[in-house]
Amino acid sequence: MPPGSAAAAESALPLDLLLRLREEGLRALPRLEVLAVRGDWRTRAMALSAIGVLIRDDPSAWHPSPLRRWGWYLPALRRRLPTSGPHGRFARGPLVNGLADRSWIVRTAAALALGECRDASLAAVLVPLLGDHHRPVRLAAAAALASASALPPTPAASLMAGEPAPSRIGDTGDTLEWLERLVAAHAVEVRALGGLPGLAAPRAADVRGWARLLAGEPGEEHAPDPQAEVRRYAQQKENQYNFTKPFTPGMRDQNTRLLHSFLVLAEQMQVPQGGRVLDLGGGTAWVSELLSKLGFRPVTLDIAPALLRVGRDRFTREHLPARFTAGDMTRLPFTAGAFEAVVVIDALHHVGDVPAVFREAFRVLVPGGQFLIAEPGEGHAETEKSRGEMSEHGVCEREIHLFEAVEQGRAAGFDAVRVVPHYVPGIYLTPEDLREAATTPSERWRVRQGDAPARFDEYLMQSIFSHPVLAFGKGQRALDSRAPRKLRARIEPRLERAGTRVTGTARVTNLGDTLWLRGGDEAGRVRLGLQLMTPERTLLSLDFARAELPRDVAAGAEVEVAVGVTLPEADRPYLLKLDLVDEHVCWFEDMGSTPVYLSL
Repeated sequence: MPPGSAAAAESALPLDLLLRLREEGLRALPRLEVLAVRGDWRTRAMALSAIGVLIRDDPSAWHPSPLRRWGWYLPALRRRLPTSGPHGRFARGPLVNGLADRSWIVRTAAALALGECRDASLAAVLVPLLGDHHRPVRLAAAAALASASALPPTPAASLMAGEPAPSRIGDTGDTLEWLERLVAAHAVEVRALGGLPGLAAPRAADVRGWARLLAGEPGEEHAPDPQAEVRRYAQQKENQYNFTKPFTPGMRDQNTRLLHSFLVLAEQMQVPQGGRVLDLGGGTAWVSELLSKLGFRPVTLDIAPALLRVGRDRFTREHLPARFTAGDMTRLPFTAGAFEAVVVIDALHHVGDVPAVFREAFRVLVPGGQFLIAEPGEGHAETEKSRGEMSEHGVCEREIHLFEAVEQGRAAGFDAVRVVPHYVPGIYLTPEDLREAATTPSERWRVRQGDAPARFDEYLMQSIFSHPVLAFGKGQRALDSRAPRKLRARIEPRLERAGTRVTGTARVTNLGDTLWLRGGDEAGRVRLGLQLMTPERTLLSLDFARAELPRDVAAGAEVEVAVGVTLPEADRPYLLKLDLVDEHVCWFEDMGSTPVYLSL
C-alpha cells in the first residue's frame, strides 16, 4: 500500500502484531480484549475483527462451558481453557461494547465480528444499529442479523439511507481500504446482505464491490470554506458563549473542559517568563488573556476580524498589552523563528489542511520551541452538534486523530513528541476504591462515573484518544537566563569612594552554562545587583542599585560593568554586597554563586 494508506499510518497496534495474535488462536483472546478498548480507532477495529475471526474458527471462545469458571483456579484446566477469567467474561463482551464505540468504523467492525457468533439472541443489541447515522454501520448490523436469520423485515432502502462513509477516516485512513479489509475477514456475513430484497449485490468474490456497497457513494468533496467560521459568528452575534468563554454563565461543562485543556497545556509549556507565544485560532483571545496574565507575551491570530475586535475589547478591559493579527493559520504572516511556543486549543479541527499548520508552526518557532495542541479527537465529527455545524454553516468539523497528528508533526520536522495523559472528567474514587487500589495490581483499579464502576485504564485511554493533548518540540532549547540551569559568576570589583559617590568598574565572568540576557527589568534579564549593608553585615537595602551589562554574556565570557552609586551619608562606613541578579527569577547566590563584599 502507498504511504498515507491505512496500513502505512502509524497505529497503536502494528499489523504484524495482529497477525501473530491471530495465529496464537484463543490464547491471544485476553490481549485482543484489552486492545479492543484501549487502542486508537485502528487498533480497536482490527482487534474486534480478529476476535470475530477467532470466534468463527473456534466457537468455544464464547460458548459458556460449565468447566470454564473453574479454569481460573486450576492451572492445568486454565491451559486448556485459555480464555477463562475471574469475571466470567467471554469473547462477545468486547464485541457488544464495540457496538457503542464513538467511531463508525469500529462500530462496523464490531457488528461484522459479532455476526460470527450466529446467535439470534444478539438481535437485541444489533437491531438499534439499523438506525445508525452511517450507512456502513447499518449494513454491517443487517449483515450480522441476516447471518443469524434474525433480521427483522426492513426495506433495503432504509438501510442504505444513512450517511455515506467519508472517503478518508481522518487524514490517512482510506475508507475503502479499511472496508475491504473487513469484507475480506467477514465475507460470509457481508454476503448475507445479498438476500435482502431490493439490494443490488455485487458478485460474491468482488471484495471492492462489497466495500463500495457498504460505503455508499459519498458526494463530491469540497475544500473547507475558511470564511464559513467568520459568517457563522457574524450571524450569531447574540451567541454569548462565543464572546464570554470560558466563563459563560450556564455553560459549566464547556467552561471546565476549555479551562482544563488550557491548564494541561500551560503545565507542558517550557517557555520562560516573557516568552513570545502564538495563539492560533485564538478568536476572542481567551487563551491569550490567560497567557498574558501568566507572564507570557501572546500574539492572537484568527481568520475572523470580528472576533479579534472582541478580543481587543477584552484586553482593554483587563489593561493588558494587545497583539492581534488577522490571518490564516496555514499561511502565517510571521518571519521564521518569531515565537518560542505556538498553542492551539479547539481550533485545529476547523482547518482543512492540518499538515500545513504543522509546517507553519515549525517554521515560526525558534530552535527548542514548542507546538502544543488540545483538540477534540475520535468521535467529534459524528456528534449531532458537529453534523449540524457542517450542514447548516459549512464549518469544517473534523477529528484530530492522535497517531495521525504524531505523523504530521514528525513530517513537519518536530523531533520530540509527547502525548499528555490527562484526567477523565466526571470520574472519582471512593475511599474503599482507593484502599483496594493500594493493594491490587494497577490493571484492576476501579473508578466510578456516577454510580457505575469502570476500569481506570480504559477511561484514561478513552480520554487520550477522544481529546488528544500533544506537545511537539523543535530540537533543543538554547539555555538562557529566562529559564536558567546553572548560574555562576566571578565578580572582580575596582571601585573607589569619594564622599557619597562610589564609581568604577567590575569585571564579571560567566562561569555557568547559561546565556545571560542583558538590560531591563523584565523576567530573565541579568544585571549586577548591589545590596547596601552595615560593616556588621546588617542589611540596609536589598535593592540598593543595579548596574547594566553592556551586552549578552555567553558561558565562559567576561564583561566590564560600569558602576556608579550614591551612598546615603558621606561620613558613614558601609559594606557593599555585589551579586548578579536574574530579574524575577533569582539572585545568583541562590543558585550557588559566590557574591563579593566590599568595604567602603
